[in-house]
Amino acid sequence: MMRAFKKRFKTGFTLFEVMVTVAILSFGLVVIFEGLFNTVDAFSYCSDYLNIQPWLNSKIWELQDELTRTEILMAGEANGDFTIKDRRFDWKMTVSPADLDGKLYEFNLALTWLEGNRKVNISRNGYVLKPITLADGLPR
Repeated sequence: MMRAFKKRFKTGFTLFEVMVTVAILSFGLVVIFEGLFNTVDAFSYCSDYLNIQPWLNSKIWELQDELTRTEILMAGEANGDFTIKDRRFDWKMTVSPADLDGKLYEFNLALTWLEGNRKVNISRNGYVLKPITLADGLPR
């Protein structure tokens, strides 16, 4: 008669198994969201970088144009700010002569803006050369 009772098998999960599963899934979600936020941050940085490239190029062309018109650049520092797509960018430019003849100038153009809570910096360094004219004579 005792053998007539069927053994009951336990079905379901223990509390420990559920807790381990929830911990593993939580860790996975944290990793996925961290990757998502990093991707959004990188996309925002790239978008801002692409938006300011035309401005940077035009500022360098302005330097070259000023050197062509006036034949001399005033060494010193200039700064200001501008807004593109509701984002404020601060810029600072320094110009200094790179040779004794006054034909070559070095510039440093730096941009900063806030990306969330962090400050992002981009700088461009280069040289601007005075165009050679007939009055300058031919190089020896």
